[in-house]
Amino acid sequence: MTYLGTQPNNVKKNTGLYTPSEILQLTKDGSWGGSLELIEEQTADDSVTFYDFDNLGNYDVHLFQATNIQSASTTAQNLDIRVKVGGTVQTSGYQFAQQLGNSAGTFSESKSTSFSEFIWLPNVDNETNASANGYCYIYNALNSSKYTFTTHHTVIKQDVHTPRFSFGGSVFTTANQCSGFRVFLATTGNIASGTIKLFGVKQI
Repeated sequence: MTYLGTQPNNVKKNTGLYTPSEILQLTKDGSWGGSLELIEEQTADDSVTFYDFDNLGNYDVHLFQATNIQSASTTAQNLDIRVKVGGTVQTSGYQFAQQLGNSAGTFSESKSTSFSEFIWLPNVDNETNASANGYCYIYNALNSSKYTFTTHHTVIKQDVHTPRFSFGGSVFTTANQCSGFRVFLATTGNIASGTIKLFGVKQI
C-alpha cells in the first residue's frame, strides 16, 4: 500500500495513510475496519415467535438488520432482543431510552430503568401494507468485564397510520460474556414475514 504521510511509516504499529482507492479496495475485500461480515440470516415464515442467533463470532460490535417485518397479530407490539448468558435467555436487568416520532410532527419519549429486554422495533403488526425496518448495533457482547449496550434506529409504515420512526439505546446491566441473542415478539403471535440478519463489524 502507498504511504502518503510525512512521518516515518511504521507497519508494526499500523501507522500511515492509505489512498482513497486503496481504502475502497480494502473495504470491498472485507479487510478494512468497519466492514460488515454476515454471520447469519433468518427469514420469518409465520411458524415461531422468536429466532435465536447463537453464533456471535469474535467481534466487539454486532449489527442486526430487520427488513419488512410483519407479525401475524393485529396487536401492535415490539420486536425486541434479549441476550443469552451460558445459553440461558436473560429476562431482566435491562434499561432503555428512546425517542419516537411521526411524519405529522408528533414526538414522545419512552424509557425504563427496569426492563426485560433490549428495545428495538415498535408497532409491529399485520395492518395493510405494514412494514417495520431498522437496525440495532450491539456493543461488548463478548466482553465479560463490560456491560452490553445497544443503539437502534427504526422506520415503521402502515396504511392506517402516518409513517413513524424511533431511535435510542439500551443496556444490559450485568457484565457477562453473551453466548447468543434472541429476537422475539414481545406480546403475541408469530413473526409472519421479513428477514433478520446478524453481522459482525470487522475491526481494523
